[in-house]
Order: sequence, then structure tokens, then C-alpha cells
Amino acid sequence: MASVRRGADSRASYADRVAIRLSEDITFKNAQAVGTSLWEALRAPPRVLEVDLDRVTYLSSDGGAVFFVALLAARPHGTRVIVTHADAQARATLNQLGVPCALGIYEGDGPDSA
Repeated sequence: MASVRRGADSRASYADRVAIRLSEDITFKNAQAVGTSLWEALRAPPRVLEVDLDRVTYLSSDGGAVFFVALLAARPHGTRVIVTHADAQARATLNQLGVPCALGIYEGDGPDSA
């Protein structure tokens, strides 16, 4: 089951960049909770929403659908959504879903200012 790290570590604001750090598996079972966390991060819309997958052990197609939720919520505000620390499996899932055309996916930290 995926967990979203909360508190000072999980949702760090860097100027107008908010980072959400996910962990464990992201599947159909917890996709709604992860999507809700991403939606909440966009309430006071940042310029960039970073979704850090460094501690994600598996991303299913159903779990990857949460990125569509984030993209839909971000678009009206002009917020850019990026995914960082995506391993090969997560990148393959996101490519299969076709989301790389709508968001930035990085193996490492991503750009300093996206």
C-alpha cells in the first residue's frame, strides 16, 4: 500500500514548487488516496508540483492513473507537474499510459527550476 509522507519532509515548498513524496506500491487499491493527496497539494496552486517516486516500489497502470487527476487539477492554474526519481518500471508504466507528453519525468532530481 502506498503512503504519502506528510509533515515537513513530505510536502516541501520551494518558492512556488511543492513536492509530494510517495512510497511503497501504488495500485488500484490506494490510487484514490494518492490522487486525493495530489489534488490537495494543488489547492493553493504552486507553479510546479513535483511527485517524487524515490520510495515507490511498484506503479501499476491503475495506480498511474492518479497522474491524470493531478494533470486535470493542475491545468486550470498553469501548474506544471513533474515526476522525479522514477525507476525503469515506473517510467515504463507512465509511458504505457501516455502521460510523458503532458508531464516531465526524470530519473533523478529533475530541473532546479521547472
